[in-house]
Amino acid sequence: MRFNNMIYFSRPRLEAFFPERPSRRLPTVNVELDLQVATVGLGPAAPRSPSDAELRKLRQVRHQIEREASHFYAPGLSAGEWIYFDLEMGWGTSYEDTTLPNLDDVLMFYGSLSCDRSRVGGPVDLMLCGSTEHLLKKTATVGRLGSGTDWLYELVVKINDLDARGDTRIPEELAKEALALPRVNQPDQVARWVFDVIAWHHSPRHRARVQGLARVDLNIPGCEGVSRLILATPMYVQYASRRSLRWITKLRLHRDLRRRYGRPIWKWKPDLPPEDRRRFYDPEGISSPSYDEE
Repeated sequence: MRFNNMIYFSRPRLEAFFPERPSRRLPTVNVELDLQVATVGLGPAAPRSPSDAELRKLRQVRHQIEREASHFYAPGLSAGEWIYFDLEMGWGTSYEDTTLPNLDDVLMFYGSLSCDRSRVGGPVDLMLCGSTEHLLKKTATVGRLGSGTDWLYELVVKINDLDARGDTRIPEELAKEALALPRVNQPDQVARWVFDVIAWHHSPRHRARVQGLARVDLNIPGCEGVSRLILATPMYVQYASRRSLRWITKLRLHRDLRRRYGRPIWKWKPDLPPEDRRRFYDPEGISSPSYDEE
């Protein structure tokens, strides 16, 4: 598999395979000129596409784990297992169920595989959750996660913090005992609700066939009329092709979206609050929210 134009790339998740070479962060520098002190914040650089050296590392890691990685629709997946995916997905940024933040901090990809393609006798949904710290492309928001979704938001933040420290352990929140604790909104219900909302009620602005590697967080069984859902955290997500979408491909995507939402894409109105409808997360200008021009 070739590495193409990437949408998401988690350097900490890659560097965990090379613990002897921890990633470095640039320091904050104080500069004094003519008795006036200027503090220059040289924090982590804005997300960028993988370098040639990082691609070589990624190739090594892929060869290392591809012997044990499964397709995301494989039966019996458990937390901590690596999966490979290659399917049409939509994506967008989001944020905690609070007031409107300056920047979204969660990124979600979502896609579905029908019965005739899953090879396991039933449809399978896939939702990838990660941090916008690793987002490489300007991306529209899908709004807040919604009421009662604290468990999912806190899980995404916890996994990102563990990755930053090079800790590859499965979060305790995913242990059987923790998942079985009584609560108003069970983890599997939260994940299913979030997937359904972003898949059916927000603007399908970003959608393409993508592929990559991810580690399973939760395998939620399906039931009559409800697909099985795989929740996972990606290492990288890239476009499946190096070429730009051909007009025939765009036409097919448009046809599929029209069938899904029951109306032409140009008449689509996202089910989002007015303040969210034109917000973007732009990795090249992360100091402030980005809005589309009229």
